[in-house]
Amino acid sequence: MFHEQADSAIVSTTPSTTTEAEPQPQPRTKLPLSKRILGIVWDSLDKTPEERALLAKLDWWILSYICVAYFVKYLDQTNVSNAYVSGMKEDLGMKGNDLNYLTTYWTIGYIIGQFPSQMVMTKVPPSIWLPTCEILWSVFTIGIAGSKNVETIYALRFFVGLFEASAYCGIMTILGSWYTPAELGKRSCIFQASSSAAQMFSGYLQAALYAGMDGRGGLAAWQWLFIFDGIIGIPISIYGFFAIPDSPTTCKNRWLKPAEKKMAIARMEAIGRKPASKVTLQTFKDIFTAWPVYLFSIAFIAHVLGIKIYSYFNVWLKSTKRWSTEEVNLIPTAGYGLQIFFTLSYAWASDALRVRSPIIVFACVIALIGCIILSVWPSHNIPAMMAGWFLTFCETGAGALFITWINEVLGFSQEHRIIVIAVVETMAFTFQAWVPLLAYNTSQVPHFKVGYQLAAMFFAIEIVLVGVMIYAQRAGWRKGDQNMVLKKADHESYVSAIVRHNSSIED
Repeated sequence: MFHEQADSAIVSTTPSTTTEAEPQPQPRTKLPLSKRILGIVWDSLDKTPEERALLAKLDWWILSYICVAYFVKYLDQTNVSNAYVSGMKEDLGMKGNDLNYLTTYWTIGYIIGQFPSQMVMTKVPPSIWLPTCEILWSVFTIGIAGSKNVETIYALRFFVGLFEASAYCGIMTILGSWYTPAELGKRSCIFQASSSAAQMFSGYLQAALYAGMDGRGGLAAWQWLFIFDGIIGIPISIYGFFAIPDSPTTCKNRWLKPAEKKMAIARMEAIGRKPASKVTLQTFKDIFTAWPVYLFSIAFIAHVLGIKIYSYFNVWLKSTKRWSTEEVNLIPTAGYGLQIFFTLSYAWASDALRVRSPIIVFACVIALIGCIILSVWPSHNIPAMMAGWFLTFCETGAGALFITWINEVLGFSQEHRIIVIAVVETMAFTFQAWVPLLAYNTSQVPHFKVGYQLAAMFFAIEIVLVGVMIYAQRAGWRKGDQNMVLKKADHESYVSAIVRHNSSIED
């Protein structure tokens, strides 16, 4: 069972009733060892053929869109770092903290857009809203290529961030509406890994453009990077109009049969996830008088500020004057490969062990060690510094586990999930808008005065807060407060829901 929430936890505020006509839970049958192993490898392999077919469709449509869309989103979000070390700095006369300001303006737009975007999704179907936002941020990304000064890019980066604000929260909300706790960790981390793949690809793409496109059409290689990144996003957004299934109760996609939609609803009912209802003042009162919104916000702030350190790896590489422009773009891709490996490892481990918190702590410890190395070793000790930098890449996957944990803790209310995820993200990026300007001043490389030590502190804060949240949640189980009566129900409740669904289809 999950320590944070049972696999089939029933979340309700009123006791359930059972009529005589309702099928009773089936007795538990222990699965063969081979089935249990298959269930760990991929969680749909130990389910009924009907449920496997449903999950196969959901994985094909949802995962294909969200991974590629987030891949493109991260290309458009982080490409300024590759452009900066590939000629943009010199062409536009950038100096001092200008690179950080590019990130800050993007972050301001991202902060402003987060909460309104989540509120829009309570009225406008995600299948319309999310692809529309992707089209808009792709257009603004292309516009950066024509900028003649850094001030114009500041404005364009603001609008890129404003519309990209819809992506992470919106996608995590969709995942939480279709997948059970036993399935959610893998999907969330696979989705998270697409951001690492994007940053890896951006380095390869910029290196290739620098070698083959620099000067073509009168444009520098860094300008071609923004054009390519923007163009890629437009067909993906069109695909999103057809791929995104909204929620089980509102889904109108033709690729799901009526019987499959009913099964999807039954699956969510079995774990206590209710369909959307009206957002009221009482909704906000319930949210802001409970612990999740506060503790998850502080923990996620620490997470976002901590992992920010690795984005300066290529700036550090350039400052050492040891590597060519192509090498400065390519070397960090090894870190992103490491990031993908660890993120997927966290996913399988957390779902197989049915826990989130120990995996998050483990990830923080790895990155904490990396920051300590960067803090204590002299910058001319290149092997030690390289080891420290690469270790900082390994914590990113913990972010997806935090949001997965939120989806599980607040499984009883879609409105609570939507709002709390928005608040958590908004608070985290509010701090990211200004803290890096002080902590990671690019004029101080190759050795930040306090940046490495602050990153270590942020990871340590994460570890402490995970322990506090475990205590708070277990106290909630005992007291039944926060309108969350979390019962560690066993597998029969889930089986019963599927039995009822199959019975209704047969009738």
